[in-house]
Amino acid sequence: MTPSRRGRGASVFTAAGRRTLRLAQRCVLAAMLSCAFDADAATWYVDLGGAGGAFSPQFLTIQAGDSVTFINNGGNHNVVADDGSFRCAHGCDGDGGNGNASTDFWVATITLSTPGTVGYFCEPHGSPGEGMYGSIEVLAPAAPPPPRPAPAGGWLFDLLLGATLAVLAARRLLHVRAR
Repeated sequence: MTPSRRGRGASVFTAAGRRTLRLAQRCVLAAMLSCAFDADAATWYVDLGGAGGAFSPQFLTIQAGDSVTFINNGGNHNVVADDGSFRCAHGCDGDGGNGNASTDFWVATITLSTPGTVGYFCEPHGSPGEGMYGSIEVLAPAAPPPPRPAPAGGWLFDLLLGATLAVLAARRLLHVRAR
């Protein structure tokens, strides 16, 4: 950041210096904001086929917005929702995939956003609630956490505070040198 000579009250930074300072301020702000948010959704895995010829786990409880990835480990299988909302094998019908049962290794992922219970089964080996079947209980989103108290220390707070103070000090130092 190179100061430029101007009259009193005028900016002492060149255009490049102002851009660099704005970038540093944005980096500090982004670091502070990224610490305020936790990861939202999780991904769960359900194996099917193989030696057991069943879904494992057969019953699963997740939060609304989580994803479930079905993995065929062998055998002629697919996964179909009892209510017809998904039918998957090599991808899912309706999403550009093919939900026909297949003996190939395949992986298919669905995201469940609506609370409730979603039953599913393998077409060649089950039906709703019978044979090779399972269910996913989708819980309503948790209430948002209460606001976090103001940071009272810790290495992350110290790092962000130090970076902010360094940016402010650099700005002041360049302003003083320009006079």
